[in-house]
Amino acid sequence: MGRGWRLLGVAVAVCGLAPGAACGGSDDNGDGGDDGGADAGSADAATACAAPSSTITHDGNITADETWSGDVAHLVPGDLAVESATLTIEACAIVSMGAGASITVRGDPGAGEPAALVASGAGPAETVAFVRADEAEPWGILRGWDDSSRIELHYAELRGGGAFDGGYGDPAIAMSGSSYGDPPVGLLEVDHVLIDGAQGNGITFDTNAAFTDDSTALTIQGAGGSALMMTMLSVGSIPDGTYAGNGRDEVLVAGQFNVFADLTVRKRLPIRIPVGSMVVAAPVNETFPVTLTLEPGVVLRFPPLAGNPGARVQFGGNGNEPDNKVGVLDAQGTEAEPIVFTSGAAAPAAGDWVGLWLDTAPGSRLDHVIIEFAGADNGISSSNCRPDMVTDDAALVVGDFSDQYVPPADLLTSSIIRASAGNGVDAIWVGPELGPDFTGGGNTLSDIAECDQTYNSLDGPEACPMRGCF
Repeated sequence: MGRGWRLLGVAVAVCGLAPGAACGGSDDNGDGGDDGGADAGSADAATACAAPSSTITHDGNITADETWSGDVAHLVPGDLAVESATLTIEACAIVSMGAGASITVRGDPGAGEPAALVASGAGPAETVAFVRADEAEPWGILRGWDDSSRIELHYAELRGGGAFDGGYGDPAIAMSGSSYGDPPVGLLEVDHVLIDGAQGNGITFDTNAAFTDDSTALTIQGAGGSALMMTMLSVGSIPDGTYAGNGRDEVLVAGQFNVFADLTVRKRLPIRIPVGSMVVAAPVNETFPVTLTLEPGVVLRFPPLAGNPGARVQFGGNGNEPDNKVGVLDAQGTEAEPIVFTSGAAAPAAGDWVGLWLDTAPGSRLDHVIIEFAGADNGISSSNCRPDMVTDDAALVVGDFSDQYVPPADLLTSSIIRASAGNGVDAIWVGPELGPDFTGGGNTLSDIAECDQTYNSLDGPEACPMRGCF
């Protein structure tokens, strides 16, 4: 069972850090993957920590650097703040949290005074544990107030938190950055951390807070909501780990959806993006190129929204020729691990979301991708050479109504477009000839309501000497 004691008459069992396992249980989480904390070992081996010699109650705010010893138990009966100071919690400490009790880390950026909470677990058998003081009552959250506030967790366990009256989606940890308009800032460091049984989300990031670059081995299980909730730009910071057995084993994107700085998304867990419009391009008054890179195996889900279709994802555009913004999509999957753009509906259907628009997107490359259940009304009206009565709706729209972006022949290869309520590919660029034709190149298009690919427009006085589909 690992270590187990009785605090205030309530039995508290704290296991060694075995991600994917409850106390005394198996570490098989059913996903067949890496448990993240691979060196956790068996529960029987988690005996390095001695029983606490006493209990200390902490009921006042911390305004000077303070250390909580690992040889005693620490009771936090109500809300507590760490203000312009650092709270260090030593290995083997048990932090017993009262019903709804939260610890807020709050610096003073105006005075240049940061604040931090540092849990210094020393290994899988010498963790820092945050647990319920009353088994029947969940505690609140660990909260970073803004970008002057940092939480650093090494070999730590957070069990049974997330009672925050709905705030932040009731996670075990919530972090806030500076603003939605600023690039992400790494404010939460996790190193072999287990979050078990949060009432809502496992972790919530607001205003572009993010994980630090050296974060690793995070396990989130038993959360009532999504494993993670964060802004789109923060998705690139998700560390390796195991995210299974939650209400939704997904990242829920919220608060800020546009990609205005280069972003690389790794295969961690599916990403749910519930928005009608998403743009990959530089901020207002800027024209530098922005690249969204998706690594093999990434899955993006775009759910319908209250009777309306899910996202139109636009790359570049939003300017005046020749100064349009440039948004680049680099999505190069593999046969074993394609990159998937799909519906987020429980029962997916054609037209659940609008699709991808490579507006001004030079340098884009799509290989071994799947685009499915798109093709809803995209609001685009071009003068390309599509047949009469065929719309501009498509799973993939390419071009900017001009010759500003003429795609290369290898833009789309070895890919699948299926179940589109409109076209498969809508070609709206102006070029010297018809094509390139993306119905070849090893691509497969199926269950397409209109054209597999429309004809683009041609240069010259006769813009459309012929109309048709490839």
